Amino acid sequence: MEIIDGHSHLYHARAVVGKLKKSVNDIEGFDLNRLLKRLEAMGVSRFQTMSQSMERIRGMWLGSNQLAADLQQLSPERIISFAAAEPLDAQDRLNTDQLEALDTLVKDSGIKGVLLTPGYGHYYANDKRIYPFYEKAIELDIPIYFHHSHQFGPPRNCPLKYCKITRLDDLTIDFPELRFNVEHMGYPWTEELLCIMARSPNVWTDFAMFIEPYLGRGRHQLLARNLAMAREYGVLDRVFYGSDYVGECVDEYLTLLKRELAYINEGLNHDMEVLGFVPLSRADIEGFLSANVMRLLNKCRI
Repeated sequence: MEIIDGHSHLYHARAVVGKLKKSVNDIEGFDLNRLLKRLEAMGVSRFQTMSQSMERIRGMWLGSNQLAADLQQLSPERIISFAAAEPLDAQDRLNTDQLEALDTLVKDSGIKGVLLTPGYGHYYANDKRIYPFYEKAIELDIPIYFHHSHQFGPPRNCPLKYCKITRLDDLTIDFPELRFNVEHMGYPWTEELLCIMARSPNVWTDFAMFIEPYLGRGRHQLLARNLAMAREYGVLDRVFYGSDYVGECVDEYLTLLKRELAYINEGLNHDMEVLGFVPLSRADIEGFLSANVMRLLNKCRI
């Protein structure tokens, strides 16, 4: 069985605007071949990685879109690279520069999707001013990842009012063909998200940050409960795993993967049973680790 890390920021480190790394040549000790061999030994065939723009409010990024493009072109069979965008600029207008850049990144560099983070950018996903980004995603036939969840850190970094899941419901009505993933199971609005997923077949979710992330804040009981709910809503086949690793340290990334994959394969059903839920089938678990995210990305020619 192949394994795919469906949500990461591998090689994308935090940096302020003006000091962004724009090429793998800017990463000290970069050795993609060594990483890919070590992943292969773990059964990991591919990984998704993405930049993240927090320029509008915080003046910083994780990595850069140029770096995302460079990574994609180095190993298109093994890397699923996403760009990032802030749909509104500093003057609260449609960010036409990043909209045009997205088009170029997909057509010229093979970028496979785009990350939008309303909480970090202090905008609402159903703001009609940014609808051209959704129209562009449909035109390019790429998925969107939304950070529509809480985050560990100061409240000012990601106010929850911008992350309420019901704002995404408007997108399923206005753009039913738009494929998107809601990161982190939309926590704490997981059940609202599952309701949307039950009637909207182009919506997925991942459970990144629920196991033993590098911040050391696992939420095993919440994960077990959420997966049991997803099964009852009939959407378990659109749920997938992601590490959400941020940074350039390959050893740290691989240690995180090993820890979390071991839990999915060996510990998750124990917690399901402890809480009184029917264990997950092997097909369910294999879906989390590969098949489900592949259906989200299957039109991306990966």
